[in-house]
Amino acid sequence: MSQPFCSNLAYTPVFNRLRIQEKYLPMASEYLQALYNTMQKALSEYPRVLAFRVDPVIPTEISDRMSLEDHKGLIARFIASLKAIIKHDRVRKRQNGWAPDTKVRYVWCREVGSNGKPHYHFFILLNRDAYHMLGRACSPNENLISRLSRAWYSALGVLWNPQEPWVHVPKNPTYWIDRDNADSFQEAFYRASYLCKADTKQYGLGMRAFGASHS
Repeated sequence: MSQPFCSNLAYTPVFNRLRIQEKYLPMASEYLQALYNTMQKALSEYPRVLAFRVDPVIPTEISDRMSLEDHKGLIARFIASLKAIIKHDRVRKRQNGWAPDTKVRYVWCREVGSNGKPHYHFFILLNRDAYHMLGRACSPNENLISRLSRAWYSALGVLWNPQEPWVHVPKNPTYWIDRDNADSFQEAFYRASYLCKADTKQYGLGMRAFGASHS
């Protein structure tokens, strides 16, 4: 197991009185706290939050030629592109009448599989009055999956192909978190705690293995 570059590991299945995925212990306490803070910030601003798990995919023919420097900037490029796409969508919708805005809050981790290649997991939180579902991959209608796909293609520097999203959506990806429903927070936190596990993280390459939005 790769040990995380952090000062504390959590070996118990509860953090801040919230259950976490016991089978993936130990987890990095700093990562769990960052996840908790990100979710709390979203709920402090929006009474209803859409949260979801997605795993952007790097095709083999691209990952084989990616350098360490390419991976270092990948997440920043993806988030910047996604924020721009979301902002453009909200501006366009407001032109047709009132439309609620949303910040893009997120938690991500970089893991290294048995093939030695990095892969990424994301937990993204949005205002549910702006977006309430992910949508379907390859749909003719624009939805959150297509926006995520466009942002990922942009981060990789590839022309977007809507028929190949390059975004894996795991089973039961979506959570509706409500300010007045503690159980909804617990369910989402439990699912997202997977990103905080110590195993499969790789350190010492000058690359972060975990990150979260700050605002």
